[in-house]
Amino acid sequence: MKRFIYIAIVVFTALSFGGCKDYLNVDSYFADTFPEDSIFASQVNIERYYNGATALLPTEGMLWHYGSTPGVTGSDEAVSCGTWNGGFLDIQFSGTQLTLDKIKADDMAGWSWNFNMWPECYKIIRKCNTILPHINDVPDMNSFRKMEFRSEVRFLRAYAYYWMLRNQGPMILLGDELLSSNESAEYYENVRSTMDECVDYICTEFEEAAENLPLDRSVDMLAAPTKGAALALSARIRLAAASPLWNGGEAARRYFSDWKRSSDGVFYVSQTYDEEKWAKAAAAAKKVMDLGIYDLYTVEADQYTAELPANVPHENYPNGAGGIDPYRSYSEQFTGEAVAATNKELIWGTTSGVGGHLSWIFPLTLGGSSCVSVPQRMVDYYYMVDGKDIKNASKEYPYNNRPYDRTCIVQQDKILSKNYTLKAGTYAAYENREPRFYANIGFSGRFWYMTSASSDTGKHDLQVFYHKGGNCGMTSATNNVYNITGYTGTKYVHPTDACTGNSARTITKTFPIIRYAEILLSYAEALNHLTKEWNIDGIKVSRDTEAIKKAFNLVRYRAGLPGLTDEELATEASFEQVVERERTIELFHEGRRYYDVRRWGIVEDLEKEPLQGLNVNVSEWAGFYQPTIIQYSTIRERVFKPKMVLLPLALDELRKVPTLDQNPGWEK
Repeated sequence: MKRFIYIAIVVFTALSFGGCKDYLNVDSYFADTFPEDSIFASQVNIERYYNGATALLPTEGMLWHYGSTPGVTGSDEAVSCGTWNGGFLDIQFSGTQLTLDKIKADDMAGWSWNFNMWPECYKIIRKCNTILPHINDVPDMNSFRKMEFRSEVRFLRAYAYYWMLRNQGPMILLGDELLSSNESAEYYENVRSTMDECVDYICTEFEEAAENLPLDRSVDMLAAPTKGAALALSARIRLAAASPLWNGGEAARRYFSDWKRSSDGVFYVSQTYDEEKWAKAAAAAKKVMDLGIYDLYTVEADQYTAELPANVPHENYPNGAGGIDPYRSYSEQFTGEAVAATNKELIWGTTSGVGGHLSWIFPLTLGGSSCVSVPQRMVDYYYMVDGKDIKNASKEYPYNNRPYDRTCIVQQDKILSKNYTLKAGTYAAYENREPRFYANIGFSGRFWYMTSASSDTGKHDLQVFYHKGGNCGMTSATNNVYNITGYTGTKYVHPTDACTGNSARTITKTFPIIRYAEILLSYAEALNHLTKEWNIDGIKVSRDTEAIKKAFNLVRYRAGLPGLTDEELATEASFEQVVERERTIELFHEGRRYYDVRRWGIVEDLEKEPLQGLNVNVSEWAGFYQPTIIQYSTIRERVFKPKMVLLPLALDELRKVPTLDQNPGWEK
């Protein structure tokens, strides 16, 4: 039974939205009407009661559909399209609803998604506060288990607060208070804490929970919290809190200069810059690094591994990119090929949610709707194989993009890695790109293996083309649903995966709630903003360029790219651009981009730039490869308003507690 409760975390949301609750183990539920004294009568009872709290959690891996965050379509990482049943029902990707300004404070959910997580999170917090005072009263729970279980409860409580913080911002902090349920309305009147107060409380809870959580997890307990998970989530929150949106930057002044608590006039978001927040973020990341148990996932090079460019350090990883296959080292931890329990890069993950999105990205005619597309901007972020930008490509690895030239193609098949071949005839702009490009981006001409459908003719080993007249282009669409940019995200596609065919199946995926690469990039980003040495909890941090290189280059070398240059590290501003781009590439479709562009204060500027894709309305050499502004209605009507920096509090919550202040710009 030990830590069995966390199985609920990884299955609840997908099953509850899908109407399949009967597949949950009955131990996942424990009636709230059960007499309270019985909750603490045994270890089985108290853990079953706790299962009821975990069952209320949303699933992190729901980034495309059925989710509780705006996900990939809430930023510029992806766009969606289309209607089902001849226009009867919109494809309700939650992020698309936000970008179309369809979210209202009294309408925060659709048939497949829900942004109003406050009620569920506070139910979780109440259950945790019910448990905590009575853990010592459980007669058959030994002392070690009591310590560990107390930390699990505190972890879950902090995690519930974290869910509210990242979407709606500051909340009401209850501490250990357990509110009575039969009091007058005045009894429940309370006010929201400030952002800084919420950050300090949640991070302290995570850090103190970490003290008695285990370092590792068993094979069957992937989603069980660990010391590393607690410290890593604290580091993520500290980094956000140090960023311009929340730390007195221009973004904080732009969006929150008039947002004060009505009860006392205190700013919810600090209008004064505090460098120490960056130091706390760096120290929080360093605590994870100092555990000494995490490393980036790598796969040894073999006969299929492409040769490294001359300017990439050839020393064996981690001192260079030698000895590993960069493509497989990056991709296999997302496709399901890597064993999650032994993947030292995975700090915390879930097997729920991520696999369910494959039908949205699989090509038309191959079992998918192709309705989640990637804008050109994301494609252009990726480097050339030697680390050059596409606008400054080298003679050795040129960037060729002549959209009307039939000869601008890959001349012969190029094996880049085991299970990845760049096929002859593919548009040459997709040649000579870095390995993460091939892992993450599905472009026209990409080869789809789909080996589980090998017994079905025409449903495996195909080059997929998205132009008009192509085998998976808009002319194959039904209900006006098709790939609207000419690109899709293939990060989680295994060569075995197939969505149609007699023997079609998909491999179980692990969604990385947080992984070590993020910690390394967060550490480098935080150090970059320091102007002096700080001592945080005995950890000394400063803008040490060698420390930045050491952390950052691990990510770069694993990707088969050169390390940082002196020019990139020359100034705070220059490296900030580099690290922002690296996070965009490395953490593509992992749910970070939506929050990153907000905390950096660049979301409004990005949204002012029209989103482009390929011209899917024409045939291949009639201009398909010419980037053009996307004309689909969900993109034409896309808008950004300052209120969209945060999601609103539901009007029902404001009516229940009239002393609550609404987020800026949203209806009250």
